[in-house]
Amino acid sequence: MNILEVVDLRKKFGDNEVLKGINFSLKKGEVLAIIGSSGGGKTTLLRCLNFLERANSGSITVNGKTVYSATEGEKPVVSTEAQLSFGLVFQQFNLFPQYSVRDNLMLAPKLRAKAKKKETGVEPESIEEIQARADKLLATVGLTDKADSYPCQLSGGQQQRVAIARALMLSPDILCFDEPTSSLDPELTGEVLRVIRSLKDSERTMIIVTHEMEFAKHVADKIIFIADGVIEEAGTPDEVFGNPQSEKTKAFLRAGEE
Repeated sequence: MNILEVVDLRKKFGDNEVLKGINFSLKKGEVLAIIGSSGGGKTTLLRCLNFLERANSGSITVNGKTVYSATEGEKPVVSTEAQLSFGLVFQQFNLFPQYSVRDNLMLAPKLRAKAKKKETGVEPESIEEIQARADKLLATVGLTDKADSYPCQLSGGQQQRVAIARALMLSPDILCFDEPTSSLDPELTGEVLRVIRSLKDSERTMIIVTHEMEFAKHVADKIIFIADGVIEEAGTPDEVFGNPQSEKTKAFLRAGEE
């Protein structure tokens, strides 16, 4: 069974239709890389999947349960579990500067535990348990020694690794990355890509919007090329990079080689 199914997702901003019927699916443990020129709809798609934007129509199904369904002109139906299905790592890290690294990781789970306790009267997870998970994830991304540091004391690569750990704290079904290395120099890019590659080895399902073509070739199981709001081409890395069928895909890949 597919862990994710996206059916006919459409998004408009005023009269500008940015997504024009996006369809794809992923199996558990697969890594999808989304490539394409700026303005093609990649980031809008990722934001719709994470409910930072609401698609005007279409559906999103996770583990066989529809978490989002919308019909043009009607109010969308959003399940209570929708936002917990996805985790998002932003381009610009978006860490809270007033909190330590450990506290950045712990904030969302603490708020979730507090809300759960208010609803049910039972605390689902203690502060000590949340901290233990945070420390374990910091070890995973190689930042155990930075737990008590603040974002301003970290390099860009370290901040992005904290952002990855934070996104994992709520155990999302699908982890999404929006150009995770676009703000980093080549050396720092390498350290972040190594962390993402290690997550693939742990069979985590991921969607990565990226301009790093070599990375996409070697890490992704599937490639989607988006142009002008539609999926122009989709397939394995060998198919898309080695034998593209669309003229737009060919032109995009040629431009990247120049």
